Amino acid sequence: MPSTPMTAEPLLSVRGLGVRFRLPQAEVTAVDGVDFDLARGEVLGIVGESGSGKSQILFALMGLLAANGGASGEARFGGRNLVGLAEGELDRVRGSDISIVFQDPMTALNPFMRIGDQLAEGLIVHRGATRRSAWAEAVAMLDRVGIPDPAARARAYPHQFSGGMRQRVMIAMALLMRPAILLADEPTTALDVTIQAQVLDLIAELARDSGTAVILVTHDLGVVARACDRVMVLYGGQVMEAADVDTLFAEPRHPYTQGLLAAMPRLGGETAPRLGTIPGSPGSDAAPGCPFAPRCDRRLPRCTVERPALVDRPPRRIACHLEAADAAS
Repeated sequence: MPSTPMTAEPLLSVRGLGVRFRLPQAEVTAVDGVDFDLARGEVLGIVGESGSGKSQILFALMGLLAANGGASGEARFGGRNLVGLAEGELDRVRGSDISIVFQDPMTALNPFMRIGDQLAEGLIVHRGATRRSAWAEAVAMLDRVGIPDPAARARAYPHQFSGGMRQRVMIAMALLMRPAILLADEPTTALDVTIQAQVLDLIAELARDSGTAVILVTHDLGVVARACDRVMVLYGGQVMEAADVDTLFAEPRHPYTQGLLAAMPRLGGETAPRLGTIPGSPGSDAAPGCPFAPRCDRRLPRCTVERPALVDRPPRRIACHLEAADAAS
């Protein structure tokens, strides 16, 4: 696991981040008051079920929400608030200072451009590189992410790549710019375990050697354990628990975090233990109280009517009435 350099001021400071989508009948909240800081060279994992708002946090930071979406709050980077930043200003940040690896590489790659041209374009536009030098760097990066015969494959088009290879191309494109912040949305989902390990090691190397900060969105807690310094557990668009990786895996406190970890397969013993499950499914964002309360077998009466605040309980932050009750007893 990478080590986090200490810094007096965070590279990115997010406060009260919210994302809402306008639908014909109502508005839907996807992210609700999320706070976090990101230090240089740090790898922050964001975990949670599908629909918990993980990807929408990344899209809000990049100004890439759907047309019916809107972001609120603050995301301070380089003295500017990324939320509501003018499109021209965002264009100067995107790709150069902040890069993103999208979950679906086929829709993120231009089907009419050769792979090498798509990788080289950012270096030419943002770094002023010549086409020849940018192409050479693109080929070298394809090699680093495990693309066989990279010089020849750089001349191919996206449809000539498998899904896993297209994902590696997206990762190469993001890493090529040596960004200050790398946003990775399920970057290893389509990869086999060998390439997955190679890519995670490459991301860790970028964070360690270049000081790049990484936000890694994933469903895979094994990926979090291998690659991240800290982890933030999201449910219903809200932070349930946040801590360093060692603390969270050794002593999860929130019932939702405990449920996620109980559902992880484990090795050892003659008989594999039965995997844990979390009953029910994510509910409506209009429900009062804690969003996890309808699925929590330890809920208190106040959990269904009062939203728990995210409070510091060193070495973690947690939003749970159970934690408050334990601290008071």
